[in-house]
Amino acid sequence: MNLKDFEYVKAVAQFKHFRKAADACYVSQPTLSGQIKKLEQELGVTIFDRSTKQVTLTAQGTRLLSQISLILEQTKVLKELAASSHDPLKGKVNVGIIPTIAPYLLPTLLTSMKQAFNETQFSFIEMQTAQILTALDAGDIDIAIVADVPDLASYHISSLYKEDFLVAVSEQHPLASRTEVALRELNECDILMLNEGHCFKEQAEQFCFSAGVEVSNQYKGNSIETLLALVAMNDGITFVPKLACTARAGINYLTMKPNQQRHVVIATRKHYPHIAGVELLAQWLSHHEGLKAHLLFSS
Repeated sequence: MNLKDFEYVKAVAQFKHFRKAADACYVSQPTLSGQIKKLEQELGVTIFDRSTKQVTLTAQGTRLLSQISLILEQTKVLKELAASSHDPLKGKVNVGIIPTIAPYLLPTLLTSMKQAFNETQFSFIEMQTAQILTALDAGDIDIAIVADVPDLASYHISSLYKEDFLVAVSEQHPLASRTEVALRELNECDILMLNEGHCFKEQAEQFCFSAGVEVSNQYKGNSIETLLALVAMNDGITFVPKLACTARAGINYLTMKPNQQRHVVIATRKHYPHIAGVELLAQWLSHHEGLKAHLLFSS
């Protein structure tokens, strides 16, 4: 038996089909089927039930799969540990980034980032936090730019910046003449929120709940831009991260008391072989003059 055989078993368990598993493993179906059959003979068990159209795991196969998955994961960790932790970021680096950060951070940094890290080809993928962590665990992405949440406790974290939340109101709103507002004063307002799955929404709901502020469920948007369009129509108010607070027709931004913030970080697997390169990237990003200017003066 060898690791390749284990990968074949895991693929068949995933696709429930020998041909699809073979395609995913870039081998012929006879090769994959033959290797799994040899493994079954060597172990003296039947891993898959082949009597139905959809291939399924036997009871013994289910128990073996958990161990096979563990062996493959530990092998990946071993390979990463064997690589030099001092290697810089080179080649293609897949970056997961949440939607409430991507459209505001990337335009500010992307051009100079490519120049500063000219041996790295960054590929950015917008995903919600839960999807990002799944992709990190699977190795589908290398690093993630996210808001710091408790779910990140098992990952390597590099700090980027902290940003305030502001309140966006229409120029026609009774609060429009103000420069700041107490959070508890928003209880009489229709507060628009993002859909489920956005950590930004979850954090906003938490500080509203702590202040005894009720959140409206009349509309939930997929993006901050959608919510701001409704705010401009005086159809409610919303919370906006400081980096997104650029000048928009019909909208005023108010600071909140008490101040509310989020901490934006780079997260990666603890055994990622290029931790030193990630730290260098985080340091460069956190000291970027364009980013600091936006965080200070964007409102």
